[in-house]
Order: sequence, then C-alpha cells, then structure tokens
Amino acid sequence: MEIKKGICIIASINATKMKRYIYLILFLFIVGLTACQKTPHILPLLQEAETLMDSRPDSSLCLLESVQSPENLSAAEYATWCLLVTQARDKNYVEHTSDSVIGVAVRYFEKQKDPLRKAQAYYCQGRVLSDLDLEEEALEAYLNAKEQVAQTPDFNLRARINNHLGSLYWKNMNQRESIVYYKEAYQAYTNDSDTAGMVNTLCNVGKSLHGLNLLDSAFIYYEKALQLANEGHAQGQRGTILTSLGNISEERGEYTTALEYYRGALESTDNPKFLDTEYYNLGDIYHVLGKNDSALFYIEKILGSENVFIQCNANRLLYQLAKESRAYDSAFMYNETYLQLRDSIEHVYRPQELERVKALYNKERVESRHYRQMQEARIRIFVLIILVLASLIVGTSIYFYFNKKLSLQRLRNQETQKRLDENRRQLSVKNKELNENSAKLETAQQSLCHIQEEKDRLVRERNERVHILKEDNRKQQAEYERKLEEIETQWQEAIGEKERILHEKDVLINQKDLLLSQQDQQLSSMSKEEKQYKEQIGILTDEQQKTKQEMETLCLEMERLRSEKEMQLQQELKSKEEFSSLCKMYETWQKEGSPDISWGGNFINFLGISIATITGLYRLES
Repeated sequence: MEIKKGICIIASINATKMKRYIYLILFLFIVGLTACQKTPHILPLLQEAETLMDSRPDSSLCLLESVQSPENLSAAEYATWCLLVTQARDKNYVEHTSDSVIGVAVRYFEKQKDPLRKAQAYYCQGRVLSDLDLEEEALEAYLNAKEQVAQTPDFNLRARINNHLGSLYWKNMNQRESIVYYKEAYQAYTNDSDTAGMVNTLCNVGKSLHGLNLLDSAFIYYEKALQLANEGHAQGQRGTILTSLGNISEERGEYTTALEYYRGALESTDNPKFLDTEYYNLGDIYHVLGKNDSALFYIEKILGSENVFIQCNANRLLYQLAKESRAYDSAFMYNETYLQLRDSIEHVYRPQELERVKALYNKERVESRHYRQMQEARIRIFVLIILVLASLIVGTSIYFYFNKKLSLQRLRNQETQKRLDENRRQLSVKNKELNENSAKLETAQQSLCHIQEEKDRLVRERNERVHILKEDNRKQQAEYERKLEEIETQWQEAIGEKERILHEKDVLINQKDLLLSQQDQQLSSMSKEEKQYKEQIGILTDEQQKTKQEMETLCLEMERLRSEKEMQLQQELKSKEEFSSLCKMYETWQKEGSPDISWGGNFINFLGISIATITGLYRLES
C-alpha cells in the first residue's frame, strides 16, 4: 500500500508539471500568431468596396487596389479581397490575364459553408477562364456556380450565371442547349425585375433561334425584346434589337422592312463603337436594293474604322460596287485590300493576341507559384507546431485516461467479488430447492404409473365390448342380407308373372281382332242377302259392342296394373332409401362404438317390419 501511495504522489507531481508546460506552449503559440498579424483589420474597407460594386465599380476597384500587401491578410480577408477585386475588374471591363487571384478565393470558399460566396467565386472564375479562352474549365466553373446559387435568393447572380452558360454553348455552336440556359436567365431576371437583363436574354434567345434558322421564332423574341425595351426605356439596347430584326428581315427577302429597321437602329445608336456596324448594314441593304450611290455613301464612312472586321467587309462590298459600275481598277484595289485584311485577321491578329495573353498568363503563373510556395512554407511551420502541441495533449490525455481506467478496473473487481459471493450463496439455496423438487418429482412419477395402469385396464375392457358389438353386428348384417335376397327373388317372380298375364291378354286381343276381321268379310259377302241375315247382323253387332266393351275394360285394367306397378316401384325405392339410411346409421353407430344395445334392438325390429311390408306388397301385387 505504501508503494502504491508513492506512485500516486509521483504521478500527481508529473501531471502538475505537464500542465504547466502545456500552458506555457499555448501562450507562446498565441503570442507568435499575434506577432504574425502585421496588417491592420480591413474588413470595413472590403464591406464598403462590396457595397459600391454595382453602383460605382470604378470606385470599388480603386479601394481594393489601395490595399497594401493583401497576401498578408487573414485567409478569410484575403480570399474576400481576391473575389471582390476580380468582380471589380470584370465590371470595369478589365481583361483578365490570369486565374491565380480568383483561384485563391475559390480554394478558400469551396471549403466554407456559404453557398452565396461559393457561387460568386465560381462565377468569377468562369469569367476569368472565359477571357483566357479556357472554355471547358469555364463551363465547369459556371456549372458549379449554378449548383451553389440555387441555394440562395440572389436571382441576379443566378441570371448572370445562366446567361454566360448560354453564351458558352452558343459560342460552341450548341444553340439548343444555349436556349435552355437563356430562358432560365430570363426567368431569373423576371424574378429580380431587371428590365435590362430581360431584354438582353430575350435577344440572346432570338440569336440562338436565328442560328438554328428558325427565323419566325427568332423574330418573335426580338419583337418582345423591342417592346420591353421601349416600355422600360432601355434605349441603349434598342439599336442592337433593331439591327437583329433588320438582319432577319433581310434573310427573309423583306429588304424594305430591313431598311426601316436599320435606319431605326442608326437613330437609336449613341455609342460610336456601334456606328460602323450600322453604316455597314445600311450600305449592304442599299446595295441589295440597287441604290449603289446610297450604299457607297455609307460604306465610305467606315473605311477608317478601327475595327478590322468592319474594314474587311466594307472593302468586300466596295469591290462589288466598283465591279458593278465597271470601275475595274478600283475594284481590283478594293479586292486586294480585302484579301490583305482577311489574311491579317486569319494569320496575324489572332496569334498576336494569343501570344500576349499567354505571356501575361505565364507571368502571373510564376508569381502565383512563388506565392504558393511561401504559403506552403508557412503552412508547414504551422502544421509542425500543431503536431507538437497535439502530441503533448495526446500524451497527457493518454496518461490520465489509463490512470482513470486503472482505478475504474479496481472498482469493477471489487464489485465482481461481491457479486461472486452473492452468487455462491444463491447457488446453495438453489441446490436445496432442487433436492426438494427431485423428491416431489419421484412422487409424481409413481402417481403417473398408477394412472397409466388404470388407463390400460379401461382400454382393454372397452376393446372387449367393441369386439362383442362387432360380432353381433356381423350376425345381424348377415340375416338382413339373407332376407334381402329372398325379397329380391320374390320381386323377380312377381314381375315374371305380371309379364305372362300381359302377354296372354295381348294374344286374346289379337284373336278378337282377327275374328272381327273375318266377320266383316262375311258381312261384305252377304250384302246381297241382307234381308236373310239381318238377325245375324244384329247378333254380330251386339257381339262386336260387347267385344269393344271388353277391350275397353281390359285397357282400363292394364292402366290400373301399370299405376299399381309404379306405386310399388316408388314404395320399393323409398324402402331402399330408408334401408340405406339405416345402414349408414348402423355404420356410424358401429364406428362410434356406442354401448347402447337398445338402439341396436330397435334397428332390428324396424328392419323386420320393413321386410314384412315389402313382402306383403309383393303378395298383394301377385
């Protein structure tokens, strides 16, 4: 016991020292984390920038870019800054050249349980990847954003996500899929009461239907967009809608209507960037209508356009106009210019742009890799500290756990010993009860033997009585069968006698018929001697009447005999049915083994009466 007490004292001293070390390490860790936070708290600035994002995106971008060393912020603040600065650049139409900044926001927010932030991060990632021409990655980002935004009430963000998904599919010539997303975007803009967004999505649906060559359906959607733009005073989009309606009308061959739409588009366009397109459309439609002077007037206005595509199309149209007016030198010059511009578009313009984007992307990727390495180094140090602390905490926990478990095991052993003693005492009591029950069981077995012997005796007596009854039944049944055979013999004899009498009667009737026929012959031969034989005729007539009466009497007698025979047969059948029912009753009585002898006597008496009745009927018939 003294050794155990000494061990417990040493363990308590070690536990106290270990607690002090743990508290000291935790204090140093907190101080180190506090020292690392050199950047002031900038949450209010981020909130203000997010508030200004929709109304004044340029001011929001200035605020966000004013943050010095944003990578030194906390993880949440840095991720929020990356998300907001990407949004601000997108709203200010700043072309994205790298996805490293938005990647920080995506990696952070996809681990959080905030669906709105996740949706915003994935949406911005899709915008950046679209600018980098990474269409498959952009599509995946937009789909992730669509999945997250469905859990939020932000209809505007939902509409923008679906709108960009539709644009991606339209860009890849999948117009049918793009229509589905454009319609979802239109519904979201409707829920958000955003007229400009509704007009834009209706135009996009019309554009996709136009691509499927469904001109009538596309025209309907563009008309809806035009009506909505007029009602909502969205004049900035009116020019684009009228241009699209003019394009459809031109494809239909309705050139005059197309000209009216193009003129309306020119009047509604206030952005100089879109004037070149409207001038080209007017020049093209005037050329189709055969008004080459008007076409030349508008085409010459766009020769100095900064848009290479517009210049290319304008020179192509000028080539056609010059060729039609037989100005072949001018036509040759315009055609050469057209070919040069087309070559520059195909071989120079796009590769240079791609190289510029690639260079910017590589630069950002190097910076991102460097920043990621620094972040990984910090994370490794942080993880190492956490592992050391976790090891100390786990070791202390294990020590206290096993110490507590040992004391609990001792208590369990004591309780087990007490239960064992109690079980032994109860076992002795149960043994006594078992001996008493064994004695009672032997007494019960002896009583059971006596009962079994009495039962066997009663069974033997019952079997003897049943045997006697069976013998008596067999004798009575033999007597009954003998009498039944006698009755059947008498019945056959009576039937034979009856048939003999009927046969004799038939013979007599035949003889009388023969006699009557002979007499008729004699009467016919003696017609000449009528006077002499009148007396004989009267006599014969009387005899004939008597014969007829006798025949009628015989017929009645035969009918009576037949009716009596039928009655006898019915009585016989009834007697047989009663006899069969009596036999069944007797068999039932025999199976039940009833010791009632009086019933058997009554049965024999009734059987005798039935046989006597049948015999009397046969005698009466004879």
